Amino acid sequence: MTYCTVDGTRLAYHLAGDGPMMIAHPGGPGVEYSYLRFPQLEKHFTMVYPEPAGTGASDPLPEHATYAGTYADLLHGLIEHLAVPRVYLFGHSHGGVVAQQYALDHPDRVAGLVLYSSTPVTDADFWAAGSRQAAAYPHRHPDVPEAAAAAIALEAPLPAQTDDAATARLSAGLPVYFADFWGRRAEFQPLRDGLRTRLVDFATTAIDHRPRLPEITAPTLVITGRHDFICGPEWARMLHTGIAGSRLVILEDSGHFGHLEEPETFAAEVRRLIFAEEVRGAFRRGDTAEVTRLAEAELARPGSTASEVEARYALSRLALRADDLPRAEKLASAALDVALRAGDRALEERPRHVLAAVARLSGDLDLARERYLASIELNQELGRPETVNSEFYNLAFTELHRGDLELARELFDEVQQRVFRYGYRTFVPYLGIAAAALASVDGDQVRATRMIGFTDSAFAALGQVPDPDDAVELGRARTAAVSALGEERFAFAYADGAVLEPEAVFGRTWSEPRT
Repeated sequence: MTYCTVDGTRLAYHLAGDGPMMIAHPGGPGVEYSYLRFPQLEKHFTMVYPEPAGTGASDPLPEHATYAGTYADLLHGLIEHLAVPRVYLFGHSHGGVVAQQYALDHPDRVAGLVLYSSTPVTDADFWAAGSRQAAAYPHRHPDVPEAAAAAIALEAPLPAQTDDAATARLSAGLPVYFADFWGRRAEFQPLRDGLRTRLVDFATTAIDHRPRLPEITAPTLVITGRHDFICGPEWARMLHTGIAGSRLVILEDSGHFGHLEEPETFAAEVRRLIFAEEVRGAFRRGDTAEVTRLAEAELARPGSTASEVEARYALSRLALRADDLPRAEKLASAALDVALRAGDRALEERPRHVLAAVARLSGDLDLARERYLASIELNQELGRPETVNSEFYNLAFTELHRGDLELARELFDEVQQRVFRYGYRTFVPYLGIAAAALASVDGDQVRATRMIGFTDSAFAALGQVPDPDDAVELGRARTAAVSALGEERFAFAYADGAVLEPEAVFGRTWSEPRT
């Protein structure tokens, strides 16, 4: 257990697993976190399990706490303490309400969102619907005498305003939260015995995020159980409809605790949030087999337009790497068709990039220029300056091969300036490729060789290999340098370049500090 303090409130939290950081906010409010511990996700994420204020080892809620805003503010303090620029948020039930609030308040800090058995609204109609569903619960289990008692316990007023009384009532009513508690009683009884809740009090529990849901732009999974009596499909569809591009999953054999009732399916659906990261990482490492496995497995599963585009895009890049330009064009065109049908401009970016690269590598430089300019315009529209910079880099190579050397130099210089100004450190190897290409055109094969050594070293430091089109450019420079210098002189100049630092190579200093 670890602690941080946010505006005078001490919060406890737990860390487990490895991978991108995901914060799992429990429900309630007032329910302790342990029920949400999910080892299957710890295989893919660094899971952070906070004990929200008012639960566990954390301090009580601050005075005048609100139903969503106070929790979101405390969550922000925790994220600041963890010192990560962007996190995945996993919010269960009331935790999903908090996650929505946080995504609205701090959209730039959310890499992805899991709204699990949650709702965008908690008005009188919401609570009344939950009461009706709870009252109907015994009819689903007519052969279980205890089912009626569970439903009655859940709706009964507290006999005493104490934490113990609240815990006892939740325990008595907990079977209502499951699709089939009685058929799997041995499996779920430990949760019933161990769950703890505390009383929390708010001036109002009414929230309505529906008007602002379109503001949420992070990749979002909305997931709930078919038999969730309180935050079931009706409320999940509201979230899905309101959040553009979100993915809706209904677990057919679950209630409110799908991560326990259908754990394998649940974990697989959440993991899809980082499919793009995984497949791109495998591609950058040069792991063709893993890219193929991930992409084909994703295409075999229904549901996510974004993942389908990403999978076809990944396979098109493999075709580029294999110098199979017709296949690359076919796959990228198919990915673009899916994006266009979805009406999501953001999904168009990656397939359009591949189509421009196909034109460039096939020698149709006028078409390549047209496609790169269109890609730049799209990414400017989408507000993606780093990708704009990358496409200017690709446009510079196109102009170089079209014979406009001065324009190519200007574009490469602009790219270099932006890399150092904005701290795009992972782009450094590509600056090396540009420098090697320009030196080769100038006939300075010694500098070209040094830049090749620098580039190879920079890629190795990142654990990456060049993209297919960049590998072609680097290969051209390497062939020309070896031919001009011979193997021995090439090796000496290469070794000189391999130990150089970016600041020395390009004569620039970073405007953004290293983090």
